[in-house]
Order: sequence, then C-alpha cells, then structure tokens
Amino acid sequence: MKALAAFCFSAGLGFLVSGCESISERVADRFKSDPPQTKLVPSEKKAVFYASQKALKRMGFEVTRTALAQGSVNARSSIRDTAIFGAGRQFLFEIQISATDAGSNIRVKLIELLEGDFKAGATGKLLQTHGLYDSFFAQTEQALREESASSTPP
Repeated sequence: MKALAAFCFSAGLGFLVSGCESISERVADRFKSDPPQTKLVPSEKKAVFYASQKALKRMGFEVTRTALAQGSVNARSSIRDTAIFGAGRQFLFEIQISATDAGSNIRVKLIELLEGDFKAGATGKLLQTHGLYDSFFAQTEQALREESASSTPP
C-alpha cells in the first residue's frame, strides 16, 4: 500500500512539474517588452504624423487615437474571419513619432488579437515580423512624397 501511495505521489508530482515550462513561457510572453520596428524619415514630425494617418486609412485601418504633441497614433483593422468557425482576428497598430536632428523617427508595434469560438475574450500577441510593417512604411513614404510634391510650387 505504501508503494502504491509513493508511486501515485511521484506520478502526480511529475505531472505537476512537467507543465510548468510551457506555462511560464506563455506568462513571460505577456510581459516581455519587444523592441518596435523603427524607421528614420527625413521629414518633420508634423508631416510624418499626418502621413502615417493617411497611410493607415489607405491600408483599411481605422484610426482610433491620435495625439500630435506626444506623436502617438493608434489604429485597428476590421475583424477578419479565420478558418475556425466563430473565430476572428484583428490587427492593432501603435505608432510613436519623435523628432530627431535628421528628421523623424517612427516606432511601430503591430499587435494581433485572436478570438476563438469560446467566450474568454481575445488574446493579444506582438508581431515582430509581418508584411504589414513594410506596407505601412511604404504607404507613409508615399504619403510624404505626395505631400512634398503638392507643397512644391510649379
């Protein structure tokens, strides 16, 4: 009987300890601070601020918050269907623009929100690499070129 109790105790302890590694990784992912994607552009902060909003609108994002003094722009995409019935996916942009001697520095974070068919809410994940970063920077540069072309006298 003691052998059975010892076996059950050691098996239970083994199961308890075996899942800790994956749980700690998921918890650590929520609190780790990944660096944003950055790009230096040779334009003043105000022009980049408005060009970034124009770029987001062209990409189909809804601008949800702006603050020129802080150089902050937030936007979200529409909720997109996934292959799983009842699940949805949405992207959030968090953009910080700061003035430098060489122009403006754009710092961008892209967050993917996933919601399953359960009612526990959405889970957010910071994406380090994604095509939307390249699209955003290209659209922002295009908007800046258009602005400089329209402000240049003929």
